[in-house]
Parts: sequence; C-alpha cells; structure tokens
Amino acid sequence: MTTTITYGDALGKHGIALPPDLLADVEIPVLAGPQCQGDVGIWPRPRAGAAELTTMTEVPADGIVIVRGETTGGNAHILDAATGPVLWVAAPAEPGSIDLGVLHVPDGSVALLTHTDEHGSTGIGPGTYRLTGKREQADEIRRVAD
Repeated sequence: MTTTITYGDALGKHGIALPPDLLADVEIPVLAGPQCQGDVGIWPRPRAGAAELTTMTEVPADGIVIVRGETTGGNAHILDAATGPVLWVAAPAEPGSIDLGVLHVPDGSVALLTHTDEHGSTGIGPGTYRLTGKREQADEIRRVAD
C-alpha cells in the first residue's frame, strides 16, 4: 500500500496555517517501528487482541488531541486517521506515569500524529503502539510539560 500524505495535508485537515519556515509539500513517511515526535514516543508492542480492541474507540474525523501544550498555549499533538479506521484508548492518569494511551492501526490503515508547532507530522503504519510522554527530574519525577 502506498499512501502519500504531506505536512500541508495534515495541517489543512485541522484548518491550521502552515508556519512560513516549513514546506507544505514535504511527504510524511509512514513507519511501523519505534519513533518519537518531540516529547511523544511511539513504541510498537504486541498486537491488540479482540478483548482489548473492544476497549478502544475509533479516532473521529477531527482527530484527538493527545497532548496539549501547557507552556506554549495553543500547540498540540493531534492523532488522526489518514486512511482507514484508527483505534485509540487513553491511559488513565496516574501520578508518575508517562503513558498517554494505546493506538491500534489495522492493516490497510495509516495514523498521523501531527504537532501544530515545530515537530511536523509522523505517519504510523499498521500495528499496535504504546504512546508515551517524556519524563523529567525536577523537584519530583514527572512527565515533561509541552
């Protein structure tokens, strides 16, 4: 399956203007291995089984904000389905946890993780993934604020 998605396509889906220093026609690679987009990690894990899939919901057409910038205001990491259905379940908020949730991309589908500021878009191929934030040490160990 060949899917060509550009950064301009990804941002345009959300009505976001492309920053002038970025190229709208840059193709977004679709990967199925470990990858990071800024402070979001995308880690392959064993494929979700039937029981786990029932806990997930389909990502809506307008996407899901999985991280909202706490220090920069409007910037966000938005999860979208580029082609086909994409399933997501957010991790429960637990002190000290960096887990954001679990993403399942069925065969024939492609997910996009788009950062509305400086990190561009990441294409995610078929598989099941654990999405995480980063951890930092300050007065306590905590997830990095975007």
